[in-house]
Amino acid sequence: MADRSPGSLWSHRRPLLFGHVGRRDQRGIALIEFAFVSLIMLTIVAGAVDYGRGWQSGVATIEAARTGARVGSGQANRANADYNALTGIRASLMASGKMNDVELVVIYRADNVNGVPPASCTPANPVSSASGTCNVFTGTQLQNMTAANFNITWAADPADPPTGGTGCATSNRVHAGWCPTSRTNVQASADYMGVYIRYRQRNLFKILGNDRVLSRTAVMRLEPPSL
Repeated sequence: MADRSPGSLWSHRRPLLFGHVGRRDQRGIALIEFAFVSLIMLTIVAGAVDYGRGWQSGVATIEAARTGARVGSGQANRANADYNALTGIRASLMASGKMNDVELVVIYRADNVNGVPPASCTPANPVSSASGTCNVFTGTQLQNMTAANFNITWAADPADPPTGGTGCATSNRVHAGWCPTSRTNVQASADYMGVYIRYRQRNLFKILGNDRVLSRTAVMRLEPPSL
């Protein structure tokens, strides 16, 4: 018979506490499950945040494009049409805090109200050999634009229409091939003016990549300029 007296080897043995071991295992499994669920939830939240920011940027960009098309079409074939349109675009983008990440702005002649800009006017790396039916500006050029960059002869009273000039940008631009004074605003055959804006959305999280490119277009038919 085994010696169970105090001090014997048998006396130091204890039965295994299987219930306690099971609870420790369960806690470990719960921690692993929590880690997986947390990772999935964080991924969803991060993606939702950047998706929401992208949606907001898209709204701001289309609003800026519409502002430019509305102002430019209202100025029709006046020499200051593009300058005023670009000024409106810049003001709209600055008001929404989206100016710094604008990559490209194109004013172009569209075939109809749904017309898109010529492919030569919107390359990834803009070059001066763009189509003759568009005027192309980088985001930096838009930011630094002044009236001195345009071929405009201003009236003595700034409130009056310009007295001359083609209206095309002569400096601080990529390409100028569709000068405002060459446009037609006769209603039976009026041109359509399009504005294209390309914007790079910088993601806060890298779940959806470092960034994404958004582009928005607005087109309006030229109207007789208001007096």
